[in-house]
Amino acid sequence: MRLLSNSLRIVVGLVFIASAVAKLFPIEPFELIFIELGISNWLLVPFLSRTIIAMELFLGLCILFNTWFNNIIYYLAQTALFLFTGYLIFILITQGNSADCGCFGKWLTLSPLQSLLKNVLLMVFLFLIKKQHYSSGLKWVFPLVFLISSFVSVFLVNKVGLQNVQGKSIDEPIDLSALPGLYKKQEKVPFQEGKKLVIFLSAHCKHCTSVAYRLAYVVKARHPSNVILVLAALEEQYIQPFFDETGLLLPFIWVDNDSFLQYTGGKIPAFIYLENGILKKRWAGEFVKLDELEAVFEK
Repeated sequence: MRLLSNSLRIVVGLVFIASAVAKLFPIEPFELIFIELGISNWLLVPFLSRTIIAMELFLGLCILFNTWFNNIIYYLAQTALFLFTGYLIFILITQGNSADCGCFGKWLTLSPLQSLLKNVLLMVFLFLIKKQHYSSGLKWVFPLVFLISSFVSVFLVNKVGLQNVQGKSIDEPIDLSALPGLYKKQEKVPFQEGKKLVIFLSAHCKHCTSVAYRLAYVVKARHPSNVILVLAALEEQYIQPFFDETGLLLPFIWVDNDSFLQYTGGKIPAFIYLENGILKKRWAGEFVKLDELEAVFEK
């Protein structure tokens, strides 16, 4: 019985730890869950997502090392699994069983039903584990150490960047005619006509990938017609993996060098808003204020 209990404890602890670590890189899909549910906004979601990941890591460490703190850890773990299960049921109802639950980030794809089964098994395993209780001594030391180390490691390993970098107002003409035509179509974009938001990203830039995850959600929600992506990729083979990973769906121009930096102020990711060929506003950096960008989207 002791061998079974120890085996179940190790399995449950490692699952919690693996789930936490897997969500950290990339963390953007996990952040988007709270945006889509309306639980958080772009400014607070980096803190909320990392707090939940840190708590998951904390619970995993406590369970793995048989530190239950008078059963508080047990009840916290069961509560976490109950809440995750509620989310899975919601996903199953709204999106069906083909959706990825995101329980293990990009490391492992699980359907809602598969993850529901996993959660039920973990709940049963938790119930069957013979828990170690302290009758004397500094019983709070290990949970406290695990709690502090979990939060410190999560927030250090994947640092918070606030989505609050505002755009710089500009009012001057800009000539983008040197850019190639749309990918495959070779059709030139009429940058001198109407309103355009031009996004400059690189398939080789991790900050661009991070922005693309968030943009994919905004584009999906707003379906803008005035947004053009300029994507730099050294070779054509890097293009499709970028879109497959981020889920970003926009008409785009492919360039195989960094010549577009002349339009971005030398920085990427970058965004410029045009009205009849006049550059009105420019944003640069990973943590641009997405609310501002949405304001210039047109359907």
